[in-house]
Amino acid sequence: MLIILLKILIPSTILVVWLLRHNVGSTFRAGGVSNLKDEFAYFGLSNEIFYFTGILKITLALTLFASIWIEYLTVISSIGIAFFMLSAFFCHIKVRDKFYRSLPSLVMFLLSLSVCVIN
Repeated sequence: MLIILLKILIPSTILVVWLLRHNVGSTFRAGGVSNLKDEFAYFGLSNEIFYFTGILKITLALTLFASIWIEYLTVISSIGIAFFMLSAFFCHIKVRDKFYRSLPSLVMFLLSLSVCVIN
């Protein structure tokens, strides 16, 4: 039951951030910027990396959700999401952002890794 909850929670969070809140400010955005694209710029990442990351994260989120029914999708999607979340965490560290701003990516990394391990 826990694994199913995580397979709903993790993708839902990613989809909300990337599809519904990408232009909304958040106390967790790096450097206090007002949207997701500016956050990538704050990290020194290009627009191409922003779009590439968005496409992959949305795809991996949908794949993790689908893994509720198609079990073999679990490992690749959870590891992929964990990779992106750990990368985001290190981006916050790289720019010496306030630690609390890096917590969502760290928590999502740990949850994604948990899905892989539990599976």
